[in-house]
Amino acid sequence: MTMNRHWAYHREDPFFKSGKTLVRKLVECVSKGGNMILNVGPDAFGRFPDESVRILETFAHWMDRYSRSIYCCGRADLPKPEFGCFTKCGNHIYFHVLENTIGAIPVQGIDRKRVKRIRSLSHGHELPIVTHFTYGDYPDVFFVDIGPTTMLEDDIDTVLDIELVD
Repeated sequence: MTMNRHWAYHREDPFFKSGKTLVRKLVECVSKGGNMILNVGPDAFGRFPDESVRILETFAHWMDRYSRSIYCCGRADLPKPEFGCFTKCGNHIYFHVLENTIGAIPVQGIDRKRVKRIRSLSHGHELPIVTHFTYGDYPDVFFVDIGPTTMLEDDIDTVLDIELVD
């Protein structure tokens, strides 16, 4: 994937993709069992364009928090969730939440009885499964409470670590 519209450096191509877009494309590739090669091209003097540096800083910041959901991960063999996608490594399923929900986050395709714990990958706090009576109408779905606000902690991609029992 290129950062703008050309491979290598191209002085007259200022149409860079956002760091958010490129991180999300990486997550999408991994969730489908692939990987992503990101083209970074220096100019004739060996300097990277400022915009390339900003994009790489976005990647670095996001990977500092969420790299466990990418490295050594692949497809989770689960249906794609409405609000994001899954990656998997061993008994950990990583739910990449890309959109805000109204209220608790619905998780489909995973048997609730197999869930050992759910944590926010960025800060490690355990997150409860909501047991409010209104959620009982959805037997194939469980809901995760992310706190008093439904705003995601990361506007690029908030990752929940769903650890399954062995």
